[in-house]
Parts: sequence; structure tokens; C-alpha cells
Amino acid sequence: MNKLIRIGRGRASNKAALEVIEEAREYVLSRPDVESVVILVGSPGQCRPFATPIDRPLDFIGMLELMKHDLFREK
Repeated sequence: MNKLIRIGRGRASNKAALEVIEEAREYVLSRPDVESVVILVGSPGQCRPFATPIDRPLDFIGMLELMKHDLFREK
């Protein structure tokens, strides 16, 4: 698993990202059926994935493809 990167809470540019991370945290804590978590962190010129262990890679790839399809359909 990737090393956790500390986000400075003092920077206004991090506020939106920190809100999303907190929302994901609350979602996971409130649902005992959650099996895995994937978070992509983006900054100019870089995107870093953070994920819990993935036992079934093909299922995971299928989930990403469905999410991508939904995102493109919304635009």
C-alpha cells in the first residue's frame, strides 16, 4: 500500500480535497459492507492512486470502466 502523504491543512488550495477525503472516510465508517477503497489524488502533472488491497483485479478494472463510462455520459 502507498505511503500516506500529509496534506497541510493551512493551505486553502487543499480545502476541497480534504473535504472529499473526509466524506469518503465518513462513508466507509458508516457502512460495514465496504470491501475496498480507491482514491486518486491529482496535482498539476501528477496523479497518485491510493487503494486498499485488491483481491480480484478484473472486478476492479470492470468497476473503473463503469465509473469512467458514467463520468463521460454526464458530460
